[in-house]
Amino acid sequence: MEYIDIFDENNNPMGKVKEKQQAHDDGNFHRTAHIWIINDKEELLLQKRSASKKSHPNCWDISAAGHIRAGESVLEGAIRELKEELGFEVKENKLEYVATIKSTKNPKNKEFGYVYLLKCNKQVNDYIFEDEEVSEVKYVYFEELEKMVASKTEGLLIHEEEYNKLFEYIRNKLKGV
Repeated sequence: MEYIDIFDENNNPMGKVKEKQQAHDDGNFHRTAHIWIINDKEELLLQKRSASKKSHPNCWDISAAGHIRAGESVLEGAIRELKEELGFEVKENKLEYVATIKSTKNPKNKEFGYVYLLKCNKQVNDYIFEDEEVSEVKYVYFEELEKMVASKTEGLLIHEEEYNKLFEYIRNKLKGV
């Protein structure tokens, strides 16, 4: 069982811990980490969720993402998720904070998603899927991904606000802003 900390609608800790599924069933706010990997070619890494995932099996999604465990910092959770899903470790200072997204569209999964960007030039076949959550990965040029999001490409999970913040951050970074 995985336990997570519970937060109020303003992202303040409530001093409560619940089993993840119970928190979802109760509609409690919790925290997640979303890590987008970008290479020097300005391509973002997408992961394909495994067929065995309960939610959105076989869909293309964020490079690595997951719930922050009880007592764990967001950065600790982000580093753990990278290790679990893609098989490699990074230092906290390599993760660039992009935004925090408050998601309430699903009343059973209300979360504060902490979005990070990680520069990494690993090849697709260098990633190791340790926990069977990921079936494959691919790089997509960020402007191509932007078109895929706009056209709501079938099989791509759409996180509209997150994509908007991510693409804006990348564009500003490319311009040196």
